[in-house]
Amino acid sequence: LDNRLLAQAPQPLRAHLCLLPLCSRSLSPPHAQSCSAESESVKMAGRPINSDLRKQMQKAIVKHSDMVGEMRTEVIDTISGCIDKFNGAEGVNFEAATRLIKETLDKQYGFNWHVAIGKGFSFDVTAQNGTLLYGFYQTELAILVFKC
Repeated sequence: LDNRLLAQAPQPLRAHLCLLPLCSRSLSPPHAQSCSAESESVKMAGRPINSDLRKQMQKAIVKHSDMVGEMRTEVIDTISGCIDKFNGAEGVNFEAATRLIKETLDKQYGFNWHVAIGKGFSFDVTAQNGTLLYGFYQTELAILVFKC
């Protein structure tokens, strides 16, 4: 809990908020002050993420593709770069990332590319042979790219 927010809360609420995650003692106001000091020294439980796992989470994972190897690699690099470019504090700007991926693929491989990015969708598409890619990025974003 942020100490600035805790200091602005009314006294009974301040003691209650402070006690929830850390303490099991009484709700007296003097304890509320000591609890906030304790909260800075308490560390989160759990282990840090392994660097290999962190690298794996940053890569696109291809679930299905009928593209040739070199084309698949270039499309994955394009997807990763465009999503990273439009990733902000509020999350990924799906519309802008999708538009940039489509425009880039249209320039590289000809027109009529279609791109869908989201967290929950299903699809049934007819695509040209060798142009379909379905995968995941950062373990939660689903990406569908195809040309028709």
